[in-house]
Amino acid sequence: MLCLTLASTFVAFGSGFVHDPDDNPASFYRDKIPERQWVTAVSMLIPAMPAGAAGVSIFARPPALVGILAGSIVLLLALAAVWFCWVVGIDDIDKFERFAKHFFVGAASRVPVCC
Repeated sequence: MLCLTLASTFVAFGSGFVHDPDDNPASFYRDKIPERQWVTAVSMLIPAMPAGAAGVSIFARPPALVGILAGSIVLLLALAAVWFCWVVGIDDIDKFERFAKHFFVGAASRVPVCC
């Protein structure tokens, strides 16, 4: 499950990429905000599952040093991935909210630049 964490962080990072934000109207970005929220939630859920399993394995009985160390390492890696997905997801949501406001307010007042 920890291997899928790489895929979920890539999806969280790549889903909010916008090459040219001028190409779409404000309604496009406003409609995409719930999708970005779901992507953020799912991308955080995938590394949260191995974090939970690692947390349980740390306190498993009988206590073994190797199990505690391995569980701690997996727990730290998974929690770092959860944090990264959260930060990237919140940034994507904020970016799409800014695009929705910016392109809605400024769309009528923009003057095309020539030459």
